Amino acid sequence: MPEKFIDNYLLFQLALASHTFSEEFYDQLRAEGVSPAKWRILINLVDCQGMYLTALAKYSLYEQSRVTKLVDQLVGEGLVEKRSLHQDRRRVGIHITAKGTDMVKPLIEQAKIHEASVLSNLSASDQKHLKSILNKLAKRHAKDMQVSNLKLVETT
Repeated sequence: MPEKFIDNYLLFQLALASHTFSEEFYDQLRAEGVSPAKWRILINLVDCQGMYLTALAKYSLYEQSRVTKLVDQLVGEGLVEKRSLHQDRRRVGIHITAKGTDMVKPLIEQAKIHEASVLSNLSASDQKHLKSILNKLAKRHAKDMQVSNLKLVETT
């Protein structure tokens, strides 16, 4: 049987891998009572306090309207807070709280273990090479989309 186009189509392969491995990890998150959406928001804030909603939407891979609703829910749960800039009160940075950090830190360790499992059949060199290639592709896309100038966080 001849090989099908989709079997070698990069976008399909990336989507399939992402979906498969994400769902495995999302099952672990759900077992801990954390939704994938909550995870995506918090994981972005843990190392990048003060992100604007636009950047948070981009990096969490959600529409801005959905991120706005998610952030409001997380504020209600005490996991994040909104802070206005002193020089421009219309600009709001989103910050993870200590409670949010305490919740997400053990999940990061689970994510690292899951990633190691996913990559376990690749050599350390292949793992590094794979990540390098994916980063190059992502940076090229960001450059093409002129997203590299996007302001991620507030400057105080």
